Amino acid sequence: MKNFKDKVAVISGGANGIGLDIGKCLATEKCHVVIADIDQAACDEAASAISALSHGAEVVGMACDVTDKNQIAALADKAWAHFGHVDILFNNAGVGAGLKPGDKTEDDDLRWVFEVNFFGNWNMCMEFLRRFKAQGSEAHICNTGSENSIGWPMPFMSGYNASKAAVLGYTGMLRMELPEHITISLLCPGWTRTEIGNSGTKRQDKFGGPKPARPHYPQDGNNMPYEVETVGAHTLAQIRNGSFYILPHYASRHLAKERNDEIIAAFDAQTSPSEDWQKHDTRSFYEALQAQRGKQK
Repeated sequence: MKNFKDKVAVISGGANGIGLDIGKCLATEKCHVVIADIDQAACDEAASAISALSHGAEVVGMACDVTDKNQIAALADKAWAHFGHVDILFNNAGVGAGLKPGDKTEDDDLRWVFEVNFFGNWNMCMEFLRRFKAQGSEAHICNTGSENSIGWPMPFMSGYNASKAAVLGYTGMLRMELPEHITISLLCPGWTRTEIGNSGTKRQDKFGGPKPARPHYPQDGNNMPYEVETVGAHTLAQIRNGSFYILPHYASRHLAKERNDEIIAAFDAQTSPSEDWQKHDTRSFYEALQAQRGKQK
């Protein structure tokens, strides 16, 4: 997708943080924006802020709890009814909980994080993907993962790490399954100054109800998060470039490299190539199977 003008983008988790910055960047390119978040007042406030930058594009706020499939369907219905089409989904809603060792993580914390970060992401994606397929025009899905999807799994964040790894897994799968008119990307920001530490204040009753805001990590000048303004413009530029991995922060690079170097080193230490190793390669098997299916059609 090269041009955002007159397109319609839906952004979950769009009332603050990375989602809000993406919305602002889209508005400057005359893209219509739907801000979706769990609180209608927050959606309206964000929509008002983005409208000031919109150069005539329309910005609306629509409340949606991504852990509720009925609300997701209603959001899609409203967006299509209002604009007549939707072209881009920024699947950005996310929460964090715990800051506890894995063996002390509570069930309510784990379920809440997974229901928002993975199942909410999945259900939004499937609802919009079905409609993008039926619409038949160019469309794009951008799923928000994390540097924890591709690199270092931060201690005391077991649910968050696992949920973001799951987003990586299924987004990579969809990359191979999508029809040509639909593209997908995975946004993996590093440590970014957002309101995720306060997400528990709006935690649903079915997951244990609201919790106090989580204290921020100490920041001493040498250990500081990136500002959200480093994400939005970079994300749009990489969608234009056709990038699958959208990686706005260089500080995440060594984390990804360390993980991948360790994996390759383990392969080299524990295995050796055989002449017929390709017979056992699952990707080659899949590609041959797909080719055979194509001949049978």
